[in-house]
Amino acid sequence: MINNIRDLGGIRTKDGKTIKQGCLIRSANLSQAEEQDVKGISTIIDLRTPGEREEKPDCACGREYLPIPIFEHITAGISHEKKAEKKGVPDMSGLYRWLVRECRDNFKKVVEEIMAHDYSKGAILWHCSEGKDRCGITTALILEILGVDKYVIMEDYLKTNVVNIPKAEGIREKLKESHGEEFAQSVYRAFIADETYLEAAWSEMGDDFIEQLGIGAKEIEEFRGKMLE
Repeated sequence: MINNIRDLGGIRTKDGKTIKQGCLIRSANLSQAEEQDVKGISTIIDLRTPGEREEKPDCACGREYLPIPIFEHITAGISHEKKAEKKGVPDMSGLYRWLVRECRDNFKKVVEEIMAHDYSKGAILWHCSEGKDRCGITTALILEILGVDKYVIMEDYLKTNVVNIPKAEGIREKLKESHGEEFAQSVYRAFIADETYLEAAWSEMGDDFIEQLGIGAKEIEEFRGKMLE
């Protein structure tokens, strides 16, 4: 079973086109995936740290597996190694700003891999631990490149809460007694998707982030030609 998984197919662009079904898949980690869960997928991109991959290895089921960590080290609030849990939970909006500022080159690698993928062989799936932060920013970039309006991108980002809010509420209740209300609430905030997090990333990116990544108009046009109908 794969948690927080969804196909970006069916999302409409600003010019009225639609993303093809069965091509672009986002999710949480694949540590419990089975063959039927990855049917139709030919390549998996793992955005997690080496520590996360070691603690919960993906079940790639024979698919091409590409570990492309957005960052290598423990980052409390985003990475989910056991060591990260001891570092406390920082401001999530600040972490999103840090991600797009300090991890730009790695986001570029991932985006270029998605754009260059041979979709005749099957879909490409990218994921982090919860399918929310690193995965969420990657997805936002891909959707922007495809010409999707930001309010639609935000709608997709917030769909993570269907899965994560019940989980976050359970964790918060368990932590209240042992760690107090304030800490429990901070952990809850780290597990959910919130508009202010993605908005903070967009603010840090500015209006020309795709251009800053070095992705040209020809590449964008070719990718749109493959993905839109």
